[in-house]
Amino acid sequence: MDGPPKSILILGAYGFIGSAIAHELAAAGHLITGFGRNLSYGRSILPQIKWHEGDLSRYCDPQSWSSILRNIDIVINASGILQSGPSDDVNITQTKAIIALIEASESSGASQFIQISACGASIDAAHDFMQSKGRTDLRLGESPINATILRPGLVIGRNSYGGTELIRMIAAMPFFAPQLNGFGHIQCVALSDVVEAVERAIDQPAALSGSYDLVEAEARSVDQIIAQHRKWLGFGIAGWKFPIGRRLTKIAALGSNALGWLGWRSPMRSNAIQSLRDGVQGDAGQADLILGRPAIKLEQILDGFPAGKQDRIHAQLMLGLPLFLAMLIFLWLGSGLLGIWKADEAAALLGRTSLSPNIALAMVWGGAIADLALGFGLIFRKSVRAALAGTIAMSLAYLVGGTILTPLLWLDPLAPLIKALASIGLSMTCLITLDKR
Repeated sequence: MDGPPKSILILGAYGFIGSAIAHELAAAGHLITGFGRNLSYGRSILPQIKWHEGDLSRYCDPQSWSSILRNIDIVINASGILQSGPSDDVNITQTKAIIALIEASESSGASQFIQISACGASIDAAHDFMQSKGRTDLRLGESPINATILRPGLVIGRNSYGGTELIRMIAAMPFFAPQLNGFGHIQCVALSDVVEAVERAIDQPAALSGSYDLVEAEARSVDQIIAQHRKWLGFGIAGWKFPIGRRLTKIAALGSNALGWLGWRSPMRSNAIQSLRDGVQGDAGQADLILGRPAIKLEQILDGFPAGKQDRIHAQLMLGLPLFLAMLIFLWLGSGLLGIWKADEAAALLGRTSLSPNIALAMVWGGAIADLALGFGLIFRKSVRAALAGTIAMSLAYLVGGTILTPLLWLDPLAPLIKALASIGLSMTCLITLDKR
């Protein structure tokens, strides 16, 4: 670090890129304030920095940033959302709010603004993610503040999120590998290179003002990147190739878009698929200008953090997560519907105990309604964690109740109580796998 420590505001400080930037700058002695709407998660991974809670959709007026920018020297925007959804609007959070922040920074005394944009960002791009980034980049380029705009390609780091997580999931597919036909080529960049570019821009704000693509020299097909990750993970060469064309990916994107309205931020939504079709390419020579060297190649990036058991398990669990959740949704919705349909038969089984027929029927109906509620809760991203905890509690209640009231069910040939233990294990697996980042 050159000179005294700076007071730095980082938007998206608990994100994939933002957390790496915040960690390195804090370690260098800078005074970091993170901005985001999930501070419990932010504080858990970066307890050493200050935090300000806020939703960008509510910060579209320059005045709303005034108190936050007090005594801030540098602003870094590492926030971003891939696609609009029920709680997100790309144009509001990536354009209106950030332009308001730029205007507020110009009058607050902040000396520098660093924007983490994306390769291909332009007001004429094919979708709103790139368009909104492009509009913000254009406005920042007109600002009198020292401004550095970094446009990374596909960012590869020790951890994974979004597109990089999708690549690891596909690389973990057993027995076969998909071949994606009709897609453009992609240039990658190391997360460490993005962080270093930010550090160099802070040390030389005037000299490194401007816009820089951050990409390796080689442009690769998606299949090549997946194959490189498969090799890195140690899964070997897939035995069969499965061609996937534009039609299948369009169907997958439509399905992912629908899931987006349930709160699921799939990396296969239409904006991501369109980016794959267009390709992610930039001018590799611009990385030399800000880094003083070429960007690290993909092979070198992966060699820098050899994959271990945890990487293979994570990739496989993330690949299986949609199937695991679908199984649980089917189980709990099916259990609830069958409980209502066969309520009299279930009540008759309980009626063989000391329970009265009315109490037995009420218990069956109550359990069926609870099962349906849990099944529907598993469908929505916002409620899935609570629903998974509920399925574990409900399964335990069934085990305890069944053991007390009908202990012979442990010897039933269909083993309903024993299978409840497997349901608990599957719910616990999903809870662990659903960790946000």
